[in-house]
Amino acid sequence: MKTHHLTLILLLVSVFALATGCAGESEPTPESSAVITTETVVTTETTEAPVETTVPEIQGEPELVWSHEHGHPISSVATSGETVAVGEFKVTYIHHLSDGSLMDVLIHEHDVEDMEFSTDGRLLGAGQGYYGVLLTDLTDDAEPQTVGSGHNSRLAFSPDGLHIATGNRDGVVWIWELDGLTQTATLENPDVASNTVTQRWLLAIDYHPAGELLAATHTDGTIYIWDIANQEVVQSLQYGADVTANNTFRFSPDGNGMACAVTESGEQLIRLMAVDGGDAIRDMVVPERVMDLNFSPDGSLLAVASREATTIWDVASGELISTLDQTITPPDNTPKALTFTPDGGHLAVGLWDGTIELWRLPGAEPIAPPPIDMRTPPPLPGDVLFDTGSAELKQEAFVELEALAEELYANFTKATITFVGHTDSRGDAQSNLQLSIDRAQAIKDWFQDWADAKGASGWVLLVDGKGDTELKVPDVDIEGNFLDDAGALNRRVEIEIDTDE
Repeated sequence: MKTHHLTLILLLVSVFALATGCAGESEPTPESSAVITTETVVTTETTEAPVETTVPEIQGEPELVWSHEHGHPISSVATSGETVAVGEFKVTYIHHLSDGSLMDVLIHEHDVEDMEFSTDGRLLGAGQGYYGVLLTDLTDDAEPQTVGSGHNSRLAFSPDGLHIATGNRDGVVWIWELDGLTQTATLENPDVASNTVTQRWLLAIDYHPAGELLAATHTDGTIYIWDIANQEVVQSLQYGADVTANNTFRFSPDGNGMACAVTESGEQLIRLMAVDGGDAIRDMVVPERVMDLNFSPDGSLLAVASREATTIWDVASGELISTLDQTITPPDNTPKALTFTPDGGHLAVGLWDGTIELWRLPGAEPIAPPPIDMRTPPPLPGDVLFDTGSAELKQEAFVELEALAEELYANFTKATITFVGHTDSRGDAQSNLQLSIDRAQAIKDWFQDWADAKGASGWVLLVDGKGDTELKVPDVDIEGNFLDDAGALNRRVEIEIDTDE
């Protein structure tokens, strides 16, 4: 086998390759230096037979692990570590991936239209319908910080974790240092600036994995790929999808490819292309009205949320692997946003009706629940143990209490255990305080009876109540509307354990 290398300087070929769009159109942007002269290495290789690409054999179909319905349509979804964040109107809910349990609630000034975790998972950025991007540090209680301003903000964190890119209706992309939030670059395309207001809005931002390129999607149907260091557009692509879509373009995780939604001959396609030159690799015919698309972390799969279905594709072959078993009646519960989990084995899908779903792919290991330190056991959920406004234990609460008592005694034969009741923010403070005390007392009485029957004489059981003075999460939005899911997280009885060990 012999390989012959021929090096050519092909200015015209380079111009054509760099300007080729998703729809195969050549649209150079002279003001933004879209033309780059490159040295093209042409390699010819003789092989005995063509190598065929086959679809990986996957046994079974994706399985719905859990789902949860919130009160407002879902606009954005992001995952990091063992959590999934769900952006809605004026609120973000953070769930644990293992079972969908609610962990945290963040309040916003408007709809969370775009959302992303920083590379280390410490920050959660929320692009709001109004008032810019809100950055929340999930590791401490510091006040969230606002980056930029304006309407319909979008964001992306740089792969190295040092910068954040933001943009809005103005069609401009700003680069900020995360340390101090100092603006370091402005990416403003004259072609975009000359458009009408409705044609220059920024719909999405995507960093190339190497961090040197950045793709900006605009309402004029164009995706501009920027060289960040030189602040110039090096490629322009045409997409064909609804302007209400979250993302119609993504770089692949390995940095070699990119995926773009296009419309051609009446069909909706996802076109896979090479980053170097923009040459089309293959097309995949997908259900119409693409709303979002995302690669798996290893780049082997591409998930596409369309108005009528959620599909998963093999990137190497372009073959359809799975269509999620969802009952969709557009536009009520159409898939709106999706993302793979960091392990690559699960897919989180947000629907327009407010439902968040987690699907496990065939062969994937279940996501393990967070470890429990019995010295600080998780709170007992009030809604599971009690009826609304009542301090009388439900019959179904006894099984859960029995299991907890057994586990506590296995770890602590001698301990002072204090049951601390909490309520949500509804109602008057005095009534909430009394209810919290009464509920804690009811659980203490049950544990006392259990300890007496068990002969567990080493426990000292105490009661305390906080009412609504120590909310776990905010349970009203910025306008004072009560949030049912957040309220349920606040209605709880916490367990404090003191031992001499």
